[in-house]
Amino acid sequence: MSIDPMPADMAEATLGKRFLAICIDWAIAWSISTLLTPAVIPETSISTLLIFFIEVSFVTYFLQCSMGQFLVGIKVVDKQTHGRIGFKRTFIRTFLIVLVLPAIFTKDLEPYHNLLTNSRIIAIK
Repeated sequence: MSIDPMPADMAEATLGKRFLAICIDWAIAWSISTLLTPAVIPETSISTLLIFFIEVSFVTYFLQCSMGQFLVGIKVVDKQTHGRIGFKRTFIRTFLIVLVLPAIFTKDLEPYHNLLTNSRIIAIK
């Protein structure tokens, strides 16, 4: 299966922007977790991770980018069509991020969570 070439206006997002975006998303999840515990949700070591998963999954599905990705100017697109990825792939992609798969790259420097969900991150600014 061949991959369509990337249109000229869709440059691949830099590793720096990706890292900054995930840090912003984690800070948002941590802030929400801190506000909600212990009054709404039990204070555990996974409460921030759960909120991170929910926030990134749903916001990415609806906006094609998480809040952190939006702030740094990148978005998630399908590798072939360069359009929106569906909920199932968004859910799987976020689950793989939670498993720390963004830190593992192929020999072509493509993160495994993008490879396994047939997605890529592009710069929009």
